[in-house]
Amino acid sequence: LAANSTAALALINSYQAAASCLVTWMMIERIFRKRWSAIGAVTGAVVGLVIITPAAGFVSTIGAFAMGIIGAMMVYPFFQFTSRIDDSLDTFPCHGISGFFGTMLTGCFAMEGGLFYGGGFKLLLAQFVASMAVAAYAAFMSTLIFLFIKFVMRTRVHKDWEDAGLDELVHGESAYVHSPTKSYSSPTKSTHANQESDSSTSESEASTSNV
Repeated sequence: LAANSTAALALINSYQAAASCLVTWMMIERIFRKRWSAIGAVTGAVVGLVIITPAAGFVSTIGAFAMGIIGAMMVYPFFQFTSRIDDSLDTFPCHGISGFFGTMLTGCFAMEGGLFYGGGFKLLLAQFVASMAVAAYAAFMSTLIFLFIKFVMRTRVHKDWEDAGLDELVHGESAYVHSPTKSYSSPTKSTHANQESDSSTSESEASTSNV
C-alpha cells in the first residue's frame, strides 16, 4: 500500500466505472421496464464497483469507463434470470456474476498484457482459469459451511416470521414503509367519512345519555 499514482488511478477508476455502470443500468432499466428506479441506480453503482475491483489499478480511465458500460449490459440479464432464486439482496448476480465479468474484462483492458493492448489471449486465459478456480473453491467451502451450520442449527427462520418481517419481530421497528404488518395509507374520502360517522355516533350517544 502506498499513496502513489497507482492508488490515485485506482480511486479514479472506481468512481469512473461506478458512474458509467449506474447511468447505463438506468438506461437499460428505462428501456425494458419503462421507468427509472432508485434501487436500480444503487444496484448499477454497486455492480460497477464490483466489476472494476480486479482492474482498478491496471486499466486506464477510459478502460474503466468502458468496463462500467459493458459490465452493466452483461450483468443486467442475470438479474432477470435469477429472480426466482431465494436471494433477496441479489448477492449472486451482483457480486458473483459481476466479479467474474470484471475479472474477464481485466484481461481485455489491462494496460500491460491486455487483449486490447496487444497482449493477446494469454492474460485473458489466465483470468478465466483463476476465476473458475476461485468459483470452485468458494462453492465447495460454502457448501461445507452450510451443511455444518444446518446440522447444528436452523438455516432459515420460521415461515410466519419471514412473512411478517424480521425487522419488526426481532428489532421492533419497520425497515420499509410498505411493511407487511403495518398500513401507511394516506387519508381518503372513506377515512373522512368514517371519522364523520364516528363523530355523529358520539353526538347521538351523548344526546341519548342527556335524555
